[in-house]
Amino acid sequence: MAAPHVVLVGLMGVGKSSVGRALARELKRPFVDTDSVIESNEGRTIADIFAVDGESTFREIERRTLDSVLASSEPAVIATGGGVVETDECRETLLRLRRAGARVVWLAATIATMAERTGRSNNRPLLTGDRESTLERLLDRRRGFYEEVSDAKIDTDGKSVARIVREVMKAVSQTSAPAGGRRVRVALGERSYDVAVGAGAISQLSSMIPADAKRAVIVSQVGVPSIPEIDLPTHLVHIGDGEHSKTLATVEDLSRQFAQFGLTRNDLVIGVGGGLVTDVAGFAAASWHRGTRVVHVATTLLAMVDAAIGGKTGVNLPEGKNLVGAFWQPSGVICDTNWLATLPDRELRCGWGEVAKYHFLTGDDLLAMPTDERIARCVQIKADIVAQDEREGGRRALLNYGHTFGHAIETVTGHHFAHGEAVALGMICAAHLARLTGRIDDQRVDTHYRVLDAYGLQSRLPANLDHDALLVAMGRDKKATAGLVFILDGHNGLESVPGVDPARVLESLALAAGVR
Repeated sequence: MAAPHVVLVGLMGVGKSSVGRALARELKRPFVDTDSVIESNEGRTIADIFAVDGESTFREIERRTLDSVLASSEPAVIATGGGVVETDECRETLLRLRRAGARVVWLAATIATMAERTGRSNNRPLLTGDRESTLERLLDRRRGFYEEVSDAKIDTDGKSVARIVREVMKAVSQTSAPAGGRRVRVALGERSYDVAVGAGAISQLSSMIPADAKRAVIVSQVGVPSIPEIDLPTHLVHIGDGEHSKTLATVEDLSRQFAQFGLTRNDLVIGVGGGLVTDVAGFAAASWHRGTRVVHVATTLLAMVDAAIGGKTGVNLPEGKNLVGAFWQPSGVICDTNWLATLPDRELRCGWGEVAKYHFLTGDDLLAMPTDERIARCVQIKADIVAQDEREGGRRALLNYGHTFGHAIETVTGHHFAHGEAVALGMICAAHLARLTGRIDDQRVDTHYRVLDAYGLQSRLPANLDHDALLVAMGRDKKATAGLVFILDGHNGLESVPGVDPARVLESLALAAGVR
C-alpha cells in the first residue's frame, strides 16, 4: 500500500486506538496515538491539561503534536484526538497531507455505542453531565469537519476489530491516487469530494460510488469512451452533440428515462463526457427528486479543468448560455488524462482555452509543467476557489475571466465558436478593455496574446461580428447585476468590475478585431 501515513479521525469511543494498533500490525508500520504522545511530552493527562490550562491551550499543544508526528518520513498509522478537526490549522494540515498521498479515514459509531465505550474512562474532559447528549452535540459540531478531511467513512458498530481493519485497508486501497496521478479535494464540509487526476484515474471510479446506491443512470454521448463495469444495475442514455442539445427538452427526456428506470434520490447519475454532458447530467441530477447524487467522468480537457468541477450545472436558452441551472456538487470527479490522446485537435484546443485563464488567476508558470501536472494544478486552483466561494458570491467569479465576452460570442455566432475558443477570444477582448480603462499596460496585453499563441488558439476577433449584438447579449449575462460586469486584469490581479461603460466595451471589441 502506498502513501506516507494512514490517519484515523473520529469522535471518542469509535475505536481509533484499538483499530489503529491492529491496522499498524497488519501493515507492519509503527502506530502513533497523538493523545498518548501529548501526555508523554507534557507529563500529565489530557484531563489535567484541560483542568489547569483550558481547552485552547490543549488545542495548540495538539496542533504542534500533529505537525511533529506527521513530519516523520516513516509511514505510520496515526490515531488522532476526537477534536483535532476543530482547529483550522489541523484541518488544513490533514488536507495538505492527503494531497501528498496520505489517507485519512473517519471511524464512526452510534451515540449509544460511543457513550457505552467512553464510560470506561475518566480521562474524557469534554464528557461532563449526560454523555449521550454531550456526544450528540460534539458530533453535530464536528460532522462536517470529519467529512471535509476524510477519504472514507467506516462504521464500527457491531464489528470486530479484524473486520474494521479489513474495511479500512480496502477503503485506503480504493482511495489511493492512481499511478502517475493525484487526488485533489474540493473541501465543502459534508459535501466535500475528490477529483482523481492522472493517467489511469478511471480505476478510481468504484471508490466514488456511494455505498448505498442501488442503481445508476449513465449519461453520455455516442463516440465517448465507455467506463468500466460497475457493481450496480445501470441504464445508458445518449444525449445529442452540440450546444443545440443543451436544452430543457434534453433534461426532460433524461428525467423521463430516470422515471422509467426507477431511479430514486438515493441512487446515482454518472455523467461521462465533456462539459456539455456534465452540465446537462448535473442539472438533471439536481432536479430529479429535488437532488440525486452525481459522479462526473470528464473525458475532455475542458471538462477536466473546469466544467466537471465546482457544481455548476445548467442548460441554454435561445437568449443565452447557461441561463437555467443550479449549483449541485458531485460526489466525485474522474479526470483520466489517457483520454486526451484520442481527442480531436479542435476539442483539445478548446480545453487549452480554459487552461489559459488560469495563467492570469495565480501567475503560475503553467507552460513549464508537464501536461498532467498542469491539469492537476488547474484543478487545484479551481478546488481552492470553490471551497472559499461555492456559489460565486465573491472570488469564484474570477473563474469567469473571458466568459462574459465569450458567452456573447457563442450566442451571436450560433455557436460557430466552441466554448474554449470563445473564452480565449473573450480574454483578448477583456485585456483590451482593461487597457482602455487604465488597469493594465500594453505589455500585459501582449502577454495575453503570447499565452493564447502558445496554445495554438485564435486571438483575433472576426471582423464580421455584429458588435452591437454582442453588447446586447452581454447585457443578458447572469453576472450583469450592476450594469455590464466584467472580470478584468489589473495591478492586483483579476477583479470583478461593475458598471463598465458600453462605449468602452465596443471600443475593446474593435481593437480585438484589428490587425496587430
